Amino acid sequence: MAAFTVIRMTHFSPLHIGTGKENYDFSASDLHSDTLLSALAAMRVQMGQTENLESFLSSFLLSSAFPFYENRYFLPKMQGKTKIVVKGKAESEYRKSLKKIHYIESELWQKLSRGETLELETIQQIQGDLLLKKEDGISVCKSQVSERVSVSRASEDAEPFFFDWKFFDRKAGLYCLTDAKGELLDEIIQLFILLGETGLGTDKNIGGGKFSVETSTLSIESVRDANAMQLLSLYIPTKDETEFLNLSQSKYTLLLRGGYMAGSREESLRHLRKKSIYAFGVGSVFLTTQPLKGKIVDLRPNWNDERMHTVLRSGRPFCLPVKLN
Repeated sequence: MAAFTVIRMTHFSPLHIGTGKENYDFSASDLHSDTLLSALAAMRVQMGQTENLESFLSSFLLSSAFPFYENRYFLPKMQGKTKIVVKGKAESEYRKSLKKIHYIESELWQKLSRGETLELETIQQIQGDLLLKKEDGISVCKSQVSERVSVSRASEDAEPFFFDWKFFDRKAGLYCLTDAKGELLDEIIQLFILLGETGLGTDKNIGGGKFSVETSTLSIESVRDANAMQLLSLYIPTKDETEFLNLSQSKYTLLLRGGYMAGSREESLRHLRKKSIYAFGVGSVFLTTQPLKGKIVDLRPNWNDERMHTVLRSGRPFCLPVKLN
C-alpha cells in the first residue's frame, strides 16, 4: 500500500481557471499539475530563491488538482470504457450517464484499478461528473455566470462580456497528491500557503482564487498483476519513452499547453504568448509497466529582451499502476 501526502486547498474564494483563450464565459474544469508547479516556482522566485528552479521541479512529483468533500477524495476516471454496471438496469439506460463521469470516489476507483467490475446500487450515485460510493447528493462546487463590462482606455465604448465563477461548498475544495517528504515537503506546503494568499486563476487582484491549506494522507492499495499506468498529472514523454508507450493499445488524451506569460514577474512581458507543447492528459492509461519519467521543457518565447526569463513547464508524470483486462 502506498501512502501519499494530500495537500488540500479549502475555503476557496470564487475561482476562475482560464482556458488559455480570450473567453471568460466558462471556467476550465481542471487545474493541471503543470499550472500548479509553475505557480509554486513563481512563489519560490518571489521568496528570493531564483536559482535551481529546474532542480526544484525535478525533486518531487505533484498530481493535478482533484475535488474532495469533507474526507472523501475523488480520483480521475481512466480513459476508455470502464467496467461499471448498475444493478437491475440495462446498459442502454445508463450509458449516457457513465459518459459524464470525470471523477470517481477513491474507494470505487481502487476497485476499478484492480480490474474489478463495479456494480452500482442506483444511477443516483452519479452526481454530475462525480461517481459516489453512496447516494447522498453532495455538491462540490457550483458555477455562476455574471455579466461584466470591459472599458478600453483608448475608447469610451464599453463592451459587455460574461464571466464564469466557481463557488465551492464550505466542506469541499481541491486537493493534490505529492511524494515529497521531510524538509522538501515543508517547503512545498509553505509555497502552497503563499499561493493561497496570492490566489489562483483569473482576477486574483480582486480576491479571486484565494484558499487555505490543510494536509492529510491518502493510502492507495498496491495492484497485483498491474499491466498499465494511469496518469494523475500531465505528462510530456522523453524521446526514448515514446518507444515503449504502446500508443496503439493505450487510451489517452492530448492537451495543448501554452497561453500567456501572465504569471511573469516582469509586468511588461505578461502580454507575450509562451511556446506551445502537447502533453498527455490526466486519466490517460498506457499499456506498460516501465517507469515513466517525463521531462521539463522551457516554453520561453523568442523575444529579444534581456529581461526574458525561462518559462519552465513540468511534464514529469504522477502515475499509478492499474490492471486492464
